[in-house]
Amino acid sequence: MKKSEKEAINILEKAFTTKETYMYTFLIQDYFADETDQLEIDNPKMENYLNDIIPEFTEAYDERRKKAWLDELRKIITKAEAMATGESPDRL
Repeated sequence: MKKSEKEAINILEKAFTTKETYMYTFLIQDYFADETDQLEIDNPKMENYLNDIIPEFTEAYDERRKKAWLDELRKIITKAEAMATGESPDRL
């Protein structure tokens, strides 16, 4: 897994350990809006997938549905990891 792929996944994984998930969604949005140039070079398919899904996904965050949101985030991470390792994300 390339550094840019690992970094993108790590940013998403930190949502599970932060105490202020609502505020962390803004960091995720900013990261995928501004910091994915290397990911675009290393894995454009993964970069396109995350940049397509993350803005709407993070905007839909609702503290009352935090567990469901995190469950969906886990699915996004799993698909991104498959893209990073060359597995077929379509099987997910």
